[in-house]
Amino acid sequence: MSKEELIRKREHRQAIEGGGLTFKYMTQPPKRYTFEQPKLKAWVETWCDGKVLNLFAGKVKLNVDEYRVDIDESMNPDVVMDAYDFVTTTDMKFDTIILDPPYNIRKAREKYEGRWIGKLTKVKNELVDLLNDGGKVISLGYDTVGMSKSRGFEKIGICVVCHGGDHNDTLGIVEVLSI
Repeated sequence: MSKEELIRKREHRQAIEGGGLTFKYMTQPPKRYTFEQPKLKAWVETWCDGKVLNLFAGKVKLNVDEYRVDIDESMNPDVVMDAYDFVTTTDMKFDTIILDPPYNIRKAREKYEGRWIGKLTKVKNELVDLLNDGGKVISLGYDTVGMSKSRGFEKIGICVVCHGGDHNDTLGIVEVLSI
């Protein structure tokens, strides 16, 4: 692990243990798939601990102990299944869960033949049961609602990715289960 990665991991630990919030701003040209953006991919990877559930896995594999779920077989996931069906039927436990659904209709059309995540709130409601103690959820999208305090989570990291031009920024948040 590089010196830079060790520093980031230490900052993350301090945020978790000290109740702080780390913030990262970066510029990154937009790509078709989220993790084709190397800076954003590296940011997510530094927050991942232990066994990771990548619930809307997409095309790019992460450099973590990742269990990949996607509804699209061409993404080469470990399990081809709707996210809601997976979270309501699995008995697996994870230390980190990544939520990177197609968060607008354009992305749903481009990448998933128009399939839209209509059950995201229901998916989120099930995630607490899939997390080990002290588990984290990393959410990517256009807002910072995330898992929220109502489900027992505390925000510990925020990332803003400016894509430039007329592209919306991508917002990433990291939350730790605090109950």
